[in-house]
Amino acid sequence: MGKIPCDLTVKNVQYVNVFTGEIYPAEVDVIDGRVARVRCPGEPQELESGETVDGGGNYLIPGFIDAHVHVESSMMIPEQFGRAVVPWGTTAVCTDPHEIANVLGIDGVKFMLENGKKSLLRQYVLAPSCVPAVPGLENSGAEFGEKEIEEILDMDGVVGIAEIMDFVGVYNGSERMHAIIRKGLEKGTFLQGHAPLLTGKELSAYAASGIESDHESETGEEIREKLRRGMHINLRASSLVNHMDQLAAEIRQIPYHDFISICTDDVHAGDLLTLGHVNKVVRYGIEHGLDPVDVIRMATLNAAREYGFKDLGAVAPGYRADMQLVRALDGSRPKLVWIGGQLAAEQGVYVGEDAAPAMDFPNTVKAGWIRAAEDFSLIADKTENGTVPVNVIVPLDAGNVLRKTERQELMVRDHRVCLDGREDLAFVCVCNRHGLEKKTVAVIQNFGLREGAVGTTVSHDSHNAVIVYRKEEDALVLLRELERMGGGLCVVRDGQVTGSVALPAAGLMSPKSGRQVAEEFEGYRRAFYQVCGDDTPLLSCAIMSLTALPGIVVTDCGLVDGGKQEFVDVFAD
Repeated sequence: MGKIPCDLTVKNVQYVNVFTGEIYPAEVDVIDGRVARVRCPGEPQELESGETVDGGGNYLIPGFIDAHVHVESSMMIPEQFGRAVVPWGTTAVCTDPHEIANVLGIDGVKFMLENGKKSLLRQYVLAPSCVPAVPGLENSGAEFGEKEIEEILDMDGVVGIAEIMDFVGVYNGSERMHAIIRKGLEKGTFLQGHAPLLTGKELSAYAASGIESDHESETGEEIREKLRRGMHINLRASSLVNHMDQLAAEIRQIPYHDFISICTDDVHAGDLLTLGHVNKVVRYGIEHGLDPVDVIRMATLNAAREYGFKDLGAVAPGYRADMQLVRALDGSRPKLVWIGGQLAAEQGVYVGEDAAPAMDFPNTVKAGWIRAAEDFSLIADKTENGTVPVNVIVPLDAGNVLRKTERQELMVRDHRVCLDGREDLAFVCVCNRHGLEKKTVAVIQNFGLREGAVGTTVSHDSHNAVIVYRKEEDALVLLRELERMGGGLCVVRDGQVTGSVALPAAGLMSPKSGRQVAEEFEGYRRAFYQVCGDDTPLLSCAIMSLTALPGIVVTDCGLVDGGKQEFVDVFAD
């Protein structure tokens, strides 16, 4: 020590020690991408470093680690995602690529791994455990079992098995889920959980299987029960969910927080640009009364220990020099960010290499078998004219998340169900885009569509094309546009495309910058609300097929009761 010059010294900082919770003046020396030592005032520097940065009395803290995120939800490819989050102080993420895996299978996972290397952000990947989410009720572009999981776990950069969503299958003895878990245990790898509202003996069985974490807790009681069972809790604030007020109040009553880390789960490009990333969750925690150093520890050291990263999560000798210089301990944007001792962002601007040239993506919207507007008609085979009883989908909440069916008599003309006189109704079609000629047409009430059509290839979790429409002709125009773009979001009005976001990477992501994606999404938003009511959730189509929900959903196989995991007829008895 002290016999060769270091590469970098950051001096004149208030050093935040995440091991002890102390804050004190220090200087940090870095060599070969790692911290060599942290010197307190009075300790000499034997040789001058290659570069010295004056911290100006600001705080030096470790880079943030996102314990669970779906990069695809940002609608940016991993390279662009990295460029967007690093300026906010995020230096590592643990990603679950189950969205792209449901479209491209193992090739999708490989893409996320390789493309993620093109930014400075450390992007660790977990093997998706539920592809498809519920076999037999929907068709995706791939199916993962024990063999596929093993292949992914052997890839460089894969650090565990991603959120095991089929918790019912886990505690009821599903052979498929148990085989996947066994493979993870054999490999000695991290098993990530997903256990909303799971409690009692079922939670104990879930934890006893070897699953180590949960990011779905929405109440303080959930957090406390899972912590008591030795599970890691990922404190979450996403673009869709934020229960920090309730969770922080409970956390303040719990003495030890070593098993609490932070995640963002699903974050949209616009939110990343304006609100931030992990720093946003840190800020929310502090605003709700959590100790700033404690929350920073959750976002750094705790997350690293959760995954067994022995050289991440702290600014200390031997650790990778992932660190940030911040004006205050409040979750605001850092002044400087280093990853492996290399400057990665300055004053909110990413300073890594320019983005790689645009790439060609395979078109994953394979729906050419739908050729005419009539293919979007709901056909009543047994009724030529008159009325027919239909199981109409009816939302149970303002967010259009939970739904039931309600028997209603609808008009039929030439065997086609008509919506004449029913402005509160719309058709919904889910058509397979992965090479199977399968589709479902149903009727939904109070979706909020007044005219035209809205649709997307971002539809969790199998990501088939979902289109809501009043006229079949508009639906066909929309599907053709989705094919042309290679997938994305689209609005059609009077037979014309009025707004869209092209997502050519598996129909889920764009190679454009976060700012460009956010601008396109804003144009889509304006077009969406020209044809839909103001209270229609902007991404309601994206969860229309989510079989993990307990209510009625629509897949390419039919209407599904998610709670019972069984089909429901479109036409009522």
